[in-house]
Amino acid sequence: MKKKYYARRRRVRRRVRTRFFVIIGLMVAALAVGIFFIVKAIIDTPGTPQSPVDSVVLTPPDNTVTLPPEGEEPTEATSPTPAPTLSADLVPRAVEETQPSRFGFETHVYVDNQETTSYRREGSVSFPTGAEYTALEGVITYRGNNYRDAPSWGTADIKEGKLTLLDIEKKTSQIGRWGGSGCTGQPLVVTWPDKTRQNMTALYDEFKNKPGFTEVIIASLDGNIYFMELSTGKKTRDPLKIGAPTKGTPSLDPRGYPIIYVGQGLNPEGSSTASNDMYVRAYNLLNNSTTPLLKFGAAKKDPYAYRDWQAYDASPLIDAATDTLIMPGENGILYTVKLNTAYDEDAGTLTMNPDPIVKYVYTSTRNESSGIWGMENSPVGWRNYLFFTDNIGMLQCVDLNTMTLVYANDLENDSDVSMVLEEDIANQSVYLYTGCEYDDTVLNPKETNGTCYARKINALTGEILWSTPFSVFTEPGGSVDGGILASPILGKEGTTMEGLIIYTVSSVIKDDGSKTAMMVALNKNTGDIVWRLDLENSGWTPSSPVPVYTPDGQGYIVQCLFGGTIKLIKVDGDTASVSDSINVSEKIGSEDPNSFEATPVVFGNTIVVGSRSSRFFYLTIN
Repeated sequence: MKKKYYARRRRVRRRVRTRFFVIIGLMVAALAVGIFFIVKAIIDTPGTPQSPVDSVVLTPPDNTVTLPPEGEEPTEATSPTPAPTLSADLVPRAVEETQPSRFGFETHVYVDNQETTSYRREGSVSFPTGAEYTALEGVITYRGNNYRDAPSWGTADIKEGKLTLLDIEKKTSQIGRWGGSGCTGQPLVVTWPDKTRQNMTALYDEFKNKPGFTEVIIASLDGNIYFMELSTGKKTRDPLKIGAPTKGTPSLDPRGYPIIYVGQGLNPEGSSTASNDMYVRAYNLLNNSTTPLLKFGAAKKDPYAYRDWQAYDASPLIDAATDTLIMPGENGILYTVKLNTAYDEDAGTLTMNPDPIVKYVYTSTRNESSGIWGMENSPVGWRNYLFFTDNIGMLQCVDLNTMTLVYANDLENDSDVSMVLEEDIANQSVYLYTGCEYDDTVLNPKETNGTCYARKINALTGEILWSTPFSVFTEPGGSVDGGILASPILGKEGTTMEGLIIYTVSSVIKDDGSKTAMMVALNKNTGDIVWRLDLENSGWTPSSPVPVYTPDGQGYIVQCLFGGTIKLIKVDGDTASVSDSINVSEKIGSEDPNSFEATPVVFGNTIVVGSRSSRFFYLTIN
C-alpha cells in the first residue's frame, strides 16, 4: 500500500516539475517578444536617424529550456576551468653558483647623470606574457615579442614546399661605406589599426583606406628607414632619412602607437672603428618627421661607460604599463626611460615628453681583465626582470624596478644571441635558451679552432641546465667568428617541431676538416642532438632561422645564407630535409653575392629579407 502511494506521489512531482519548466520557458519567450516590439517601436519613431541595424543590435535570447531527467533536481551550470598559469610567487634569485660576488660584479645606477644607491621606479614594470606583448598583427620587434619566441606571423598554406622569388626587388642607397641590411636587420611587418592608418599624413593616400593593408618597415645601413606594402612591394611613403646606419632591428610600439624606436649601429661617416655621434632615437610615424621624439646617446662616449664603443644594435622593449623604454647598449650601459607618451587616436596627435634617463652600469672581474663590455643581443623581458648576455659571455638578470643585479653567470665566450624564454607551467619554472660563438679575442687568442656551446638556463636562478658543444673555426684576429651567432627556434607545441630547440651554427668543423654551416635540432629537455642538417655553406651565418607552420602543424624553417642562398627546410620531428633552395643572385642575374647577414621576416606565406648588396627581396612559400 505504501509503495503504491509513494509511487503515485513521485509521478505527481514529475508532472508538476515538467509544467513548472514549461511555464518558465513560455514566460521567457513572451518577455523576449515584448522587448523586441518595444525596441522596434522606439526605433521606428519618426526622427530616429539610424536604421535598426545602425542603432541597436538585437541578440535573440536562448528560449530553450533544458529539463533534467525525471527524478533529478536541476543543477547549476559549472564555470569553465581556468587555464593553468605560472604562480605569481615565482621570483628569480641567486644561488651559490650565480651570486654576482663570485664574478666580482660592481654595479651603479645613475638618474639624470646623478648616482643613486637606492633607486625605486615610479610605477612597476611588469611585462605580460610573450603572446600578450602586443595586440597588433605582425612582427613588431626582433623575434616578435618580449620572449623573442615569435619571429613569424600567422600560418602558411604550403602545398608543394617551394620558394618563389617575386619580381619586386628593391635597392637601398649608401652612406659612407654602408648599404643594405646587416645583422640582425630583421624587417618589421604590421597591420595598422584603421584609425591610426587614416591619421598617417606620411602614408600615401592609396593605402589609407585599402582593405587588408599591411606595411613592411626596414631600417637600413644606408641611414634610411624604408616602407613598403607587403602584398605588392609598392612604396607606401617616402623613406625616413635618419642619417644613422642601422645594423640591428628597430621596434614598433606594442600599444599600437605610431612610433618606431631605432638604435644606431655604426658611424655615419662609414668608419668601422669610430663610434662618435651614435644614438637611440624614436620617430613619429604619423608624419615621418626627421625630428626625433626621443634621442639619447653621446657625441663621443657616455661618461659613465667602461667602453668607448657605443653602438646600439639591440631591438628595444617597451613596457606598456609604465610607458617605459628599455634599451641595452654595446658600451655596457642598460638605459631605461619613462616616455610620457600621449597619443590621441581621435585627434590624430602624438607627443612624447621623456623623463631623465636611468642608467644601469656594470663591470666584473672578467670584463676588466679582457677590456670587453657591452650587449649586442636583444634582451628578454619577463615580469619585472630583464635577461641579457654580453660580449664576454656574462649572463645577467636585472630587476627593472630597482635596477639591481639579481644573479649572474659566466657563459665563457662572446654571446650575441638573443635568448628565447620558455614558461614551463607543469613544472612551474622558466627557461632561457642561448648560445655563444668562439671568439678568439676572448679565449685563446692564437687558436683558430675552438668550441662554442648551445645552452639551457634556469631563468629563475641562472644555473646552466645543459650545455652542448660544437667544434668550430674562427678566422684569426676576430674578423669573422665561428659558432652560434643566430637566435634559436623553440618549436611550438602541437607541431612537428614540438620538443626541439633548433640552432644554426657557423663554421662547424666536419670530420674531413672542411667547414660548413650546420642546422642542429636538440631535445629541449636534455640537450641531446636529435638531427643535424648540413647547410652546405661555408660562409659566416648570423642570419637567424625563422619557423613557419601550416594550419595542421607541419613545421618549416626559412634559413638565409652567405652567397645569396635561401633554403626552405621541412621538419618532421626527428628528421629534417631541404624542401627547396633558391640563390637570389643567380635568379636576378647579379654578380653581387647578396650575402645575407640579416634575419628574414615571415608573414603568412610571404618572406621579406635584406642583403648586404643593398637589396630587399620578397619571396613566397607555395
